[in-house]
This record gives sequence, C-alpha cells and structure tokens, in this order.
Amino acid sequence: MSVQWVRYLKDMGPAWVISAVACGPATLASVSIAGATYSYAMLWVVVLSAVFGTTAQYLAAKIGIIENRGIIATTEARLGRIWAWILTLYALLATWLAAMVLMNALAGVTSLITGINTPYWGIPYGMMIGSFLVWKGYRWFETVCKLLVVFVVTCFMATLFMADISLSGIVKGLVPNIPDGIHSAMMMAAIMGGAVHITIIGMHTYNTNAKGWNRDDLGLARIDTILSMGFAFGSYSIAIFIVAAAVLHPNNVNVKTATDAALALKPLLGERAMQIFLLGIWGAALSTISPTFMAGAYFLSDKFKWQLNVKHKGFATVVFTGCALSMLGPFIKGSFFMLLPLMLALGLTGTPLIVGIILYLLNKQEIVGKDFNNPLLNILGGLTFIITALLAVRFILTRIGKL
Repeated sequence: MSVQWVRYLKDMGPAWVISAVACGPATLASVSIAGATYSYAMLWVVVLSAVFGTTAQYLAAKIGIIENRGIIATTEARLGRIWAWILTLYALLATWLAAMVLMNALAGVTSLITGINTPYWGIPYGMMIGSFLVWKGYRWFETVCKLLVVFVVTCFMATLFMADISLSGIVKGLVPNIPDGIHSAMMMAAIMGGAVHITIIGMHTYNTNAKGWNRDDLGLARIDTILSMGFAFGSYSIAIFIVAAAVLHPNNVNVKTATDAALALKPLLGERAMQIFLLGIWGAALSTISPTFMAGAYFLSDKFKWQLNVKHKGFATVVFTGCALSMLGPFIKGSFFMLLPLMLALGLTGTPLIVGIILYLLNKQEIVGKDFNNPLLNILGGLTFIITALLAVRFILTRIGKL
C-alpha cells in the first residue's frame, strides 16, 4: 500500500460524519416503504441517490476547502447578503424540521420499547442532548448508538443471502420509470433527499474546515466521499431496499409503521426481529439528531459571524433553540415512520438551491483557480441539480393537486 493511501485511510473523516447522518432512520424508512410498496421499481432512484449524494458532498467539500469557510459565509461574500439570507433561512427551516421529525421518531420508538406511550419523551431527550452537545459529553453515547445501527445494517446484509431475490426484478428496477400517484412522488423525493438533503450538503462545508483541510487535501476529500457516501451509504440503502422488495412486497406487507418494516428481518432473526429493529431505529434517530442540531447552529452562527463552536454563547443558544423546537415534534400526529420520508422529501426542495450555488461558484475561475471542475464532475453536478429539481417539483405539484 502506497504512503499516500496510508495517509488517506488515516486522515479520512468528515464525509463519514455525513454518511452516518444519511444512514439514519429517515433513509431506512424511505427505502423500506418504497421496496415493500413498489418492489424493485425504484431501485434506480436508490442507486442514483448514492451517486448524486457522493457528487453533492464532494462539491460541498471542495467549495469549503477552496474558500476556507462555510457555505453561508461563502455565499454572502460571493453573491451578496440577500442570497445568503435566502440560503440560511431555507437551510435552517429544513434542519429544524428534520430535528422535529427525528425527535418524533425517537419518542415514538421509545414508546414502543418501553410501553409508555407519551409525546413527552421529547422533553428529557431534548434537554439531555442539548446539554451533552454543549458540554461535550455525548460522543461516547453516540458511538454506542452507531454500533446499534451497524448491527441492524449487518442483519439486513445477512438477510440478502436468505431472501428470494429476483435478479430479473433488479435488472428491471435499474431502468428509470416513474409510477403514478402522490405517494410515489413523495417516496422518490424522499429516497433522493436522504443523500442530497440541503442540511447535510451545507453541513459538510463546515466539517472540512473543522478538519483543517486545504487545497492539497482535495484528493483526500474525494476518496473520503466516494468511500463513505458512494460505498457505505450506497450499500446501506440498496441492501435495505432489496430486502424490503424481496421479503415484504411478495407478502403484501403494507409498511406504515416501524413494526411493519421490522418483518423484513424475520427470516434471519425470527421473533427477535421486532426488538432488534426498534433498537436500531432508536440508535439511528439518537445518533442522527445531534449533528442536526449542530448543523442549524453552524448555519445561523455563520450568518451572524459568530465563532463556530459551542463555547460561543450565540452558537450554544442556537443549539438549545433547536433542541427546544424539536420537543414539539412528538406532538405531530401520524405514524413517525411515515413522517420520516415526508421530512426528506420536503428537505429535497432546498437541494437545487444549494447545489446550484455551489456549482456556480466552482465554475468561476477567480474562485477556483487551477482547481476547476473537470467535465465529468460538472456533468454529474448538473445532473444532480436537474434530477433533484425535477423530483422536488413533481413532489410539490402532487401535494398541491396540480399533477
């Protein structure tokens, strides 16, 4: 192994944080529901979500590294205050909405596990997470949560070898097709939104700066993104989708709750499938919601030119504000398992804005200098912008009854 690859493996990290957030309960819910409902028909969307997620996150890393600042400060310096405010408000609303729905999921799973069904679970969770984030006591607990998620994903991977997978169905599912109806529009937008959500794209510009990367690290950023979003996230979402299509769809399981989706693991885990699946959802929700609070604080603090760390009172205040708002999430009516895809679909509506801004800036010679985008990266970036915009517009039009 070359010295360069040893360094790559040693120094990778920022994109893995984003991948861990993307591999959260919302993506799990979206691909499970899509596979159970439409069989293999949406496999092409799942594959493209990994490709476009990799593209968007590398573009985000690149602009963060070249500008040596976050996306909000970059937008204000390069495009002006109005565009910076538009991006800040859109990103903040999408981020806090995500936090509310994730808290809804956290409270919902806790109710199922404990048998104590109450929306007030969000209050102790919000207070605990906010306190740990500000006083740096959360990292060990987050590691335990991620291990639970890894275990559940491993179970899905193992179930792949036990399920009656249709190879012809997989081949057909790779051919783009668009099922009719408002539900399919939401699910396609949700699947894509799991990988190219405005929150995680914006957040990645801050992650690369926190790592201290410079232009010499662009190659490292590319490898970091390909392995985390392309390989890890891609494997996660594709495995869960195929298991749902192979196990749940043939048995006509209409997935509306987490307990419905847990049936996908029954061939492997038997009667314990429910408990293990719920623990995985719980761990995914808990480990995903904390970076979401941090992302909101990055966006608003960057706009007000505050220090981007929890030691600053303004930054800490935004973290606690996000935690307080999230406590309202469990009071939203409906199955949390169905609210998770809706949240991703709504977040996708902001993706074309941030991808368009980043692509525009990365094609200005006075900004990038010698580190201009190659044709392939511009093509992939352009396709990411176009496809996410089309899926977002279709989702919006179906919601308002125009399609």
